[in-house]
Amino acid sequence: LYTDKETAFIREYSTNAADAHVEAGCPERPIEITLPSRFNLEFKCRDFGPALSHEDVQNIFAFYGESTKRNTNEQTGMLGIGSKSAFAYGDNYVINSYIDGMRHTYNAFIDDTQVGQISLLSSVESDEESGLEIVIPVRGEDVETIKTKANSVFTYFKTKPIVNGNQLPEEQNEVLYSGADWKYISRDDSSYHRSGDAVVIMGNIGYPIDTDQLKLTDENSELANLANANLLLEIPLGDVEISASREGLQYTDYTIKNLTTKLKEVSIKIAKEVEKSFVECETVWQAKVLASELFSYQGKLHAIQHFVK
Repeated sequence: LYTDKETAFIREYSTNAADAHVEAGCPERPIEITLPSRFNLEFKCRDFGPALSHEDVQNIFAFYGESTKRNTNEQTGMLGIGSKSAFAYGDNYVINSYIDGMRHTYNAFIDDTQVGQISLLSSVESDEESGLEIVIPVRGEDVETIKTKANSVFTYFKTKPIVNGNQLPEEQNEVLYSGADWKYISRDDSSYHRSGDAVVIMGNIGYPIDTDQLKLTDENSELANLANANLLLEIPLGDVEISASREGLQYTDYTIKNLTTKLKEVSIKIAKEVEKSFVECETVWQAKVLASELFSYQGKLHAIQHFVK
């Protein structure tokens, strides 16, 4: 199901943890992530959401298609696949469930028949807060890869996780223009997808837009420039459709219609913001510099020149 095994488990367990905080009424509380290092080859994801009983753990982590999020657009998951994503990387991981002053530790593993199993290893008293912790053993050669991919995943989180262990770099992106649900940025390629991909952010996950899949008509052809620009679009959950793996968008008629509408709206807003910048120029030189950013091929605003020319 997953083409990128490391990104899959980082994304799925982290967004599940963030969803747990939404369900618990504390969406602004950060989840806690521990990245692996040479001295501790484990990836950990800890939330402080609703406690899970023994039956909950068995149902959610043992059955494909089992999900608690089918009837809401407030949470990211729905298909019940992400909670098993560690099996895309390896054949074993640990679930710690903190509930009623106890810590119940489970081993999720693939048995000799290639069937996933969950076994309760221990139940001990604990003074930790209720919630869930996922612990995934990782290979030593993957430590830096996981750090890089975690940085890419967490770039789009509205509430940034607390990251323990291997620290992530600070963002280096300059916001050139922005609105309530969009940003046009000067992008640092080390932490975002390659320059030239607009990104849809939905439910803490960033999905690069594939311009070819938008099937833009001649009437809307200039929107391709915006879809290939350094643009971040925040879209409510459910407004576009995604693949089962959550690795990309599904370009159904519904998705194409909503994305095209959103790009049109943003193009008008960007034009107004740039026009405002010209009005605020105090000298001809400032206006010339701004015009150069628009009409020079190397300019930061080159991709949006068609909307303001």
